[in-house]
Amino acid sequence: GDGAIALFLQGCGGDINPARYKDISQPRDAEPLGDMLGLGAMQAAKKLTCGDDSRLKVINETIELPRADNAERIAALEEEQLRLVRSLKGTSLNLKTFLQLSVQHDLAAAFPSYYSHRYFHEKQLGRDHLEKFDVENRRNIEAYLQNIAVMEELTRVQTNLALLKKHQARNVAAGKRTLDVELVGLRIGEFVLVTFPGELTVRIGLNIKSLTLHPFTFVAGYTNGYIYYAPTTEQLLNVGNAQEDSDCLLAPDWQPIFETKAAEILRRL
Repeated sequence: GDGAIALFLQGCGGDINPARYKDISQPRDAEPLGDMLGLGAMQAAKKLTCGDDSRLKVINETIELPRADNAERIAALEEEQLRLVRSLKGTSLNLKTFLQLSVQHDLAAAFPSYYSHRYFHEKQLGRDHLEKFDVENRRNIEAYLQNIAVMEELTRVQTNLALLKKHQARNVAAGKRTLDVELVGLRIGEFVLVTFPGELTVRIGLNIKSLTLHPFTFVAGYTNGYIYYAPTTEQLLNVGNAQEDSDCLLAPDWQPIFETKAAEILRRL
């Protein structure tokens, strides 16, 4: 009704992206998603019923979470970076000639260098110059493609390496092996909320909801600070090329500490 306060809270979206966020056929547009969210909220608001539960309670606590030591991962990525650089091999192609040859060989794999009659003419003369020329060009195309794949991988490695070094420097400069994070528990009637100052993943939100008996439990990340991504223990121990694995200040064993504390706060609300 009039005078009511509407709150927008972000949940555990650290591993959520729009399905087509890398689409190159159309520009990125968040408006349709916002429209869907807004319409969904309006539809839900029509179904709201008011009750007599006027409970209001707030709990605010600070806990210590273990900081990551990225030294081994940094060393491993630097070794991988060097291996990738050394795997790059020179070819006789540049981007201009690579694109031209790729189109020729894709359009006419059997006769990429000229019209077919030229190949048949050479065959009648007992020559195979064009065939050998095509073999050499295909070899150069494959080598160039391999270099492109290496450069893409090198880009990912260098991006993650820069993130790891940044967070390692911050953790070392902190002078202690733990990170202080603020948690808030909030009850408004039947609704209960617990917060975290980082990008939680979906799995963590579901875990916390499974640990509470409150039917209307919400877990909000990105709240009262920002400590970057907070992947699960499993994700941090099984690192891949995802940026989230490297853009993190926390050690893998942070997750059970937070989940246990969050469940405790929810029980006290």
